[in-house]
Amino acid sequence: MSLFEKRIGDLEQSLPHLEPAEVARWRQDGKPFLLVDVRQPEEAAEGTIEGPVNIPRPKLEATIESHMQDPQQPVVVFFGGRGRSQLVADSLRAMGIDAHVLRGGYAAWRDGEGR
Repeated sequence: MSLFEKRIGDLEQSLPHLEPAEVARWRQDGKPFLLVDVRQPEEAAEGTIEGPVNIPRPKLEATIESHMQDPQQPVVVFFGGRGRSQLVADSLRAMGIDAHVLRGGYAAWRDGEGR
């Protein structure tokens, strides 16, 4: 197992994750949260969840607060699958942001788990 895979595995155990169906329920119930697609614009152009803000990974920490309506607002981050979202959520949580990972990322949502 690579050091990267070990780190992602550790984060998967320690970070809060939301199933796609939970995120869909939050949306349906009108729960205020910020949904963030952290992929590069060309990746997001291939398909995304309706309504996220697209903030590419390299700009995320510096710009996330300008997209938040409330500093206590939960933030749900996603990528295409797994891996990078855990690193992003860990970084945001270190900044004091209530960050969650969409389990399975856009791939899980696209495959019908979030509908």
